[in-house]
Amino acid sequence: MKRIVRNTLATFAGVVAVSTLAMAPAQAQTISGGSCGAGYYQQDAYPLGDDQGATGAGVLFLYYNRSTGTNCAILRRDASFHVTDGMGISLEGGGKSDVDGQRAYTQYAGPVYVKAPGSCVKVSGHITGVWLGDDSSYLEKTHRENTGWVHCG
Repeated sequence: MKRIVRNTLATFAGVVAVSTLAMAPAQAQTISGGSCGAGYYQQDAYPLGDDQGATGAGVLFLYYNRSTGTNCAILRRDASFHVTDGMGISLEGGGKSDVDGQRAYTQYAGPVYVKAPGSCVKVSGHITGVWLGDDSSYLEKTHRENTGWVHCG
């Protein structure tokens, strides 16, 4: 009987431990409004492309917190694009700017913040990496994009 109780308690403790780990917040690089903080909602997403119209190297995400009047932006790489020389993002608006970028970044850049209620904002990003070509060759490319002035007011 003691053995059954001991095994049952051990199983219960294991389930509690696994459940606790599953509920713990991830420390990995996450991309969502939560990356900007509480109260931010996605306004738009802009793919990074090139002058030939190729897209998919990454996406610029723009978020806004209505209660604080603060904009937030994040650049995320596409899963099939391999970053070789970093990535960066900048956000401008209301006469202010914030920049984040490093050669070591391989997953995402940002978040960057600008408090600019009633003003237009501009998000700019760049990412350097490689695409795997149809012939298994690697094609290195730097993709740059900016949104122009958006979400005015």
